[in-house]
Amino acid sequence: MTSRRDGDVGPRPGSASSRFGEDLRRVLETELLKGPCTSIEIARLFSMHHRTMSRHLAHEGITFQQLVDEIRFALARDLLANADMALDQISVVLRYSEPSAFTRAFRRWAGQSPSAWRASHARSRKVSKKRAVPRPR
Repeated sequence: MTSRRDGDVGPRPGSASSRFGEDLRRVLETELLKGPCTSIEIARLFSMHHRTMSRHLAHEGITFQQLVDEIRFALARDLLANADMALDQISVVLRYSEPSAFTRAFRRWAGQSPSAWRASHARSRKVSKKRAVPRPR
């Protein structure tokens, strides 16, 4: 008979811990767009103490701040690639204190500036002009 500690190294797909991480990511995606959020506020949404949430995240090998950065980076990439927003507007949406803070964070995550990333990853925005097709008589 083996104990749980001997056999389990990390969360299994479908386990409660991995479901918690997925749920937390979904909540953070919406909460980050609503306003600034702390680990205490997010833990309260899950009806748990923030230290309990930190333990769950530690079990998955990530911290709350790493998760927030991961979500912010994903949102930033999406906004840069799919929206015609200026960088200062994106920094406001992602709750950065100033555009330079957003640029520094993005450069740390992607290894290049947001404008350089946008230039190399933006989807083509060709405006197709519809021609009027004459109707048969």
